[in-house]
Amino acid sequence: MTSPPSGGITPSGGTESKSSGRKRSGLAFLIGVVLASSAIVAFPASGSAAVPQTKAPLLERTSDVVTSDPLPTVQIDSGYVWSQATVGTTVYAGGSFSNARAALADPGTNLTPRSNILAFDITTGALLPFAPQVNGLIKAVAASPDGSRIYIGGTFTQVNGASRHNFAALDARTGALVPGFAPAVGGTGVYAVAATADAVYVGGLFTQANTVARKNFAAFSTKNGALLPWAPTSDRQVDSMIVEPGAARVIAGGRFDSVNGAIQRGLVALDPVSGGTDASWAAPKTVKNSTPAAVNRNGYSGIFGLTADATAVYGTGWSMGDTAATRGNLEGAFAAEVGSGAIRWVADCHGDSYGVYSTGKTVYTTNHTHTCESANLWPEQKQRTWRYFSAFTATAEGTLASSQFTNGTYSDWGGTPSPSAYAVTPDFAVGTATGLGQAGLSITGSGDFIAVAGEFTSVNNRRFQGIVRFSTKPDGGAAQGPYRKDAAWATPQVASDVPVRVTIETNWDRDNRDLTYQLMRSDQTQPVSQTVATSLWWDKGTVTLEDPTAVAGATYTYTVKAVDADGNSAVSLPVNTTASGADIAGYSKVVRRDGADAYFPLGNARTDYVSAGALNVGPGVTVTASGAVGGATPAGSVFNGTPDGRVSSAAAVALDDNFSAEVWFKTTTRQGGKIFGAGSSQTGSSASNDRDLYMQNDGRLRFGVYPYAGSPVRSVATTSAYNDGQWHHVVATMSPRGTTIYVDGKAAAADESMTAAQKSYNGFWRLGWDGRLSSWPSAPASDAFSGSIDEFAAYPSALNADQVMRHYAAGKGYKAPVASWSTSSPGPDMTFTGEATFVDAGQKIVSAAWDFGDGSTGTGLPTATHTYTAAGTYTVTLTVTDSRGLTGTVKKQAVVTAPNVAPVADFASSVSELTASVDAAGSTDADGTIAAYSWEWGDGTAAGSGAAATHTYAAAGTYRITLTITDDRGGAATKAADVTVAAAAALAEDAFERTATSGWGAADIGGAWTLAGGAASAAAVSGGAGTLTLGAGSTRNLTVNAVSAKNVTMSMDFSLDTPPAQGSTYAGLIARSSASGNYTTRAWLNANGRVSIVIQRGTTVLSSYQVPGITRGAGDAFTLKVDVSGDASTKISAKLWKKGSPEPADWQTSFTDANGIDSAGAVGVHGSRAASASGTGVVSVDAFRVIDNG
Repeated sequence: MTSPPSGGITPSGGTESKSSGRKRSGLAFLIGVVLASSAIVAFPASGSAAVPQTKAPLLERTSDVVTSDPLPTVQIDSGYVWSQATVGTTVYAGGSFSNARAALADPGTNLTPRSNILAFDITTGALLPFAPQVNGLIKAVAASPDGSRIYIGGTFTQVNGASRHNFAALDARTGALVPGFAPAVGGTGVYAVAATADAVYVGGLFTQANTVARKNFAAFSTKNGALLPWAPTSDRQVDSMIVEPGAARVIAGGRFDSVNGAIQRGLVALDPVSGGTDASWAAPKTVKNSTPAAVNRNGYSGIFGLTADATAVYGTGWSMGDTAATRGNLEGAFAAEVGSGAIRWVADCHGDSYGVYSTGKTVYTTNHTHTCESANLWPEQKQRTWRYFSAFTATAEGTLASSQFTNGTYSDWGGTPSPSAYAVTPDFAVGTATGLGQAGLSITGSGDFIAVAGEFTSVNNRRFQGIVRFSTKPDGGAAQGPYRKDAAWATPQVASDVPVRVTIETNWDRDNRDLTYQLMRSDQTQPVSQTVATSLWWDKGTVTLEDPTAVAGATYTYTVKAVDADGNSAVSLPVNTTASGADIAGYSKVVRRDGADAYFPLGNARTDYVSAGALNVGPGVTVTASGAVGGATPAGSVFNGTPDGRVSSAAAVALDDNFSAEVWFKTTTRQGGKIFGAGSSQTGSSASNDRDLYMQNDGRLRFGVYPYAGSPVRSVATTSAYNDGQWHHVVATMSPRGTTIYVDGKAAAADESMTAAQKSYNGFWRLGWDGRLSSWPSAPASDAFSGSIDEFAAYPSALNADQVMRHYAAGKGYKAPVASWSTSSPGPDMTFTGEATFVDAGQKIVSAAWDFGDGSTGTGLPTATHTYTAAGTYTVTLTVTDSRGLTGTVKKQAVVTAPNVAPVADFASSVSELTASVDAAGSTDADGTIAAYSWEWGDGTAAGSGAAATHTYAAAGTYRITLTITDDRGGAATKAADVTVAAAAALAEDAFERTATSGWGAADIGGAWTLAGGAASAAAVSGGAGTLTLGAGSTRNLTVNAVSAKNVTMSMDFSLDTPPAQGSTYAGLIARSSASGNYTTRAWLNANGRVSIVIQRGTTVLSSYQVPGITRGAGDAFTLKVDVSGDASTKISAKLWKKGSPEPADWQTSFTDANGIDSAGAVGVHGSRAASASGTGVVSVDAFRVIDNG
């Protein structure tokens, strides 16, 4: 990256390095851990004693790590966010912008003015009212320890209309300036702020504070803004500051080369009172990240971001320049112990780093990493690829490998403790607002959430500009699935001989390291086989799945389904095949089924069995009757140890960094020679060569690569010799995980830092001789190999140890054991049961090794136990080894859950007459969700369900309601509480427990019934019901005229004696009946069985509503309930249900009459029968009740 003039944001051109290929411009203080000299970085021996001396494993995401799902968050409409601070769940974000934009909204829409600073809720992403007015760029935001103040620094002159030069304090709640606090900082700007209860420290690029000379550092009293004596000095600007936990030191980072007149390259610890340099804090002795002053290149390196948790200080570094003399020594991130400053770990990911935040378990950085193979992430790609977000363990889990780019530009941090990285890689689209062309510039967090801010314009191809949130527990669960689907995924390749095998390139996932691959057959609903494989965007291997049930002669359609740990999936295109019963020789079958892209059986075979191209065979190669393996290609080839003893491929092929090559050989030579390699020519001595496996004079095997022009050859050699006259099987593999030589099925040499050969190399595979070994390490006396070579094959990806062992066993005629494991434990204390389901005749299992997927291992059968420290999905591997040394491995995923935390039951209740309403919204489940609610009502009736429920009691009294909740993992909790219910006093009520033959007589409460329409004999009372006999076209209204009410709730039960086919009948309730009219709410029992509610004012129909889910059958009884309320504007609401079923919770239909009957009136019952109806119908009415609502 290149630097602008000090403190500025004006772009200036330049390149990151000679090999970067990417123009960089703009702000020159990126976060990072940049290593910048060709020498190995000195590291105290004690710092690495407690960690494994191997690369830290790349980890699967656990429940402590955010997913890659971007969560809706307020955006900015243009500009950028430079700094963030968090108080509780409120994030304060400052930078350069004039408007906030609603979450996910398009540019220019849903805008809310904000003046270079805003606040949002990190749990919801919602914009908060906090809205100070700041007239310039904000580059530092920090909170006071008690959270009451927000300090801002930058380049500005006014805040909320008042004069404030480059520094101000705001009320965290209102955004108002803190009264009585008005320091002024003169210079280019304040870029870093850190506070204690008594002092607030600022850093940046300035010359005075409160009109007193200061050089880039100053401190003020929090009480009144008075300048404190604290006055360190630096030669260049300060970009970040924190107060170390415990307040023993102020830690500062920036692009300075000296502090207090002494060399201090980018990082310093200062006494919080005197301002003196604290030389006992050790980190600056290791992290030296500035451009030396003598170089006269101002600000070519620096420390961009600093943060801390309870035990460590974390920083990020950036660097630029073409040689170590112009650079700092760290691109990436570091962790230093609180108190001592001892380096805990370094992640030397090339490409500058910016923001950093730690949860105490997980450390997040923003960056533009283009290679990080030393920490087990991606190597440099052929076309440089940047990623902008990383997640690491807070602890050291291994050691860094030496980078392949420690060539005078980058420092060599090999052997330094390293964190493990997590496989979490959301996609950011870079922005241009700063001139940097970057994505995230800062990170903060609270609880399960983090917030990333910067100048990005989208995340995962969705609209997130400048601010985005991520969570360890996103609503709806992790939704990022395998990235490639259908045609975007590689087409499966089929080997049709039974058992059919389908091979496909691995997929990848934004937040899962491992994917489960399932072979799906169109006539089956379940997978016919499946396997788990590490699946990374930079390390595309292949997986092969077998259909053991395929029958020769049958035609099948297969797809491959990739499934991540969260259940998200992607499916490949289908592929059709007819299963074949052809018998392919065992060894050839293994080679071809593992995806060889070149296969030279040799002997009598003079062709490549993959391309069918003719091999170029020199006259010094002769055929022998027997080779290394039997089967279809039993013959072998002898190479005579001269340039004539050679074989080369039919055509040049494009070779990648991810490959394998294997061969069988036998020799007694003491002059060594080339066994295989790639060369630029098919015959003669090639002008260039690479990927060479050769034998040294002492019989040891060496494999080497020539990564790029001018680089030294990188090679690795076995410790044992193999010129013993016996057949040996050798495989050389290279991938982003490093280089390994396997001999006779076992790893014989490895170098995990060897991850790259020549880029875009087109070469011929050459066997036996190519004439270019003299300059390679431990070069043999002879370039030509004297001995037998058989069964050469090359592959477009690195074979794994299981595949290598399978090839060796197939060549020897051995059968490897088969491993299996299972578990029924939910975790975190897991018990695994393992076994060998097959062991070859005469062999036995001599060892069993477990890899629990979290960096822990175990041994033994039949069981192994392990306690996980975090919930998550882990790939558990069992490897069994038989007495020949052959291994069988099985990998499956185990879902580990934290111990269930029991839910807490709580509910609130209310009563209305005889009805109790309950709501369990207060119930909680700290580690999951509540799956079920059960309500015991205390009256012997059936239990209720749902988070909210109602229950109507048959009689008044006190009842105990008991709530039982069950969470998603089976945990249960109960709570009981008493409710007292009582029926409201009725204005009118009638149970019809009498006999009357002419009219209905007098109601139990309210007075006499008055019939309107027809003879009195049409109304009668018997059998506990009031009846209305209705002929076709007749209408009968009975009212209780002694009652006069306006706002009422009414109900009744009713039934009809005739079946629906005999015509429509109406039964209803009457309210506000007077000379002014009435409201009649009728149940319309249609001839076709449908049931509707009709609301009328007099004879005018106001609304009609068909009740869903209800039809009338003969003998059905119903309940109708009506509420009438209001004055001139009257609202009528109604509900209807079959008698005996639960009452609907809500009114089913309502109508507001704007010209209502604004007067009290009588109440009553209505009945009528359509003129088209046949015969006579009888409506029976019971449980008539009217409540006066005032």
